[in-house]
Amino acid sequence: MMVKGWSRNLAHLGYLEPNGGSTKSYKRLGRGASSGKGKTSGRGQKGQKARGKVPHWMEGGQTPYFKQLPMIGSTKEYVPVFHEVYLSKIQDFWKTKRIPLEEGDTLTIKVMRECGIITGSLKDGVMLIGTGGAGQDEYNVPLNVEASKATEAAIAAIESTNHSFTARYFTTLGLRAHVNPEKFLLKYGYVPLQARPTDKKSIAYYSDPEQRGYLHKDPSILTEALQAAREQLKVPKPKKSKSKFKSLSEQLMEASSVAFAETSKTVKISELV
Repeated sequence: MMVKGWSRNLAHLGYLEPNGGSTKSYKRLGRGASSGKGKTSGRGQKGQKARGKVPHWMEGGQTPYFKQLPMIGSTKEYVPVFHEVYLSKIQDFWKTKRIPLEEGDTLTIKVMRECGIITGSLKDGVMLIGTGGAGQDEYNVPLNVEASKATEAAIAAIESTNHSFTARYFTTLGLRAHVNPEKFLLKYGYVPLQARPTDKKSIAYYSDPEQRGYLHKDPSILTEALQAAREQLKVPKPKKSKSKFKSLSEQLMEASSVAFAETSKTVKISELV
C-alpha cells in the first residue's frame, strides 16, 4: 500500500546529484595539444620526474641520511610453528586399526605421516595437544609417542596408559630426513645426522625432565659434553708473559749451565765458566 503523496517525491529520485563544487572529474592526460595536457602530459621535457617517480629519501645520489646512521636494536626472534595433532585423532586411528604398530611400539612423526595422522606441511615439527574433558579420559592407546612438543594434558594422558612421551628436537633438514630417509639415500647416498639444539632456550627445554626432553633421558647426546666443557672453563689457564722478548737474566740463565744470580758487582767472564 502506497501512502498518498509519495508518488510525487519518487519522481524526483532520478534527478539527485551532488552539490555544486563538491566533486571534480579527473584531468585526462595525453589526449592531444588542445586538451592542455597533451604530449608531455604536464610533466615537462625529460628528466627523472618526467620519466618516473623519485623516492622521498632521494638526496641526489649521495648516501641518504638514514643510511649514515647505525642500526640500533634487534630483530624479532623466530618463533617456530608446529603442526598440531590432537590425541583424539590418534585414538580414532588406533580404534580403526589405521596405525601399523603393535602395543608397546613408538609412534614417531614418520609413522604419523605414513598412516595419515599428519597431512599437509609439517612446518617446524609436531605438537601434541590433549583433548581435555571426557575425550582426554578416553585416551587408551598403548603406544609410546615421540614428537617435537606436547602440552601438559597430552603428557599426562599418554603416561596414564603406562607408556612414555619423548620430546625430540628437529631442524628443517633433520625433519625431512626423519620422515623420508629413502629420498636422501637415493639422491645423495647417505642420510643427514640429526642436529643437536644450539640456542639456550631449546637446550633448556629438551633437557627439562618435566617436558620429557630427550636430552634428559640420554645425557650422552649433549648434556655430558656441555658439562665437561663448563668444568674445563673453570680451570684457570696459565698466564702468558706480557712481552715476547726474554729479559737479560733469563737469557744468561739459558746460556750458562751454572746458576746465575743477579749482582751489581762487575764479574769476569772467566769466573762464570
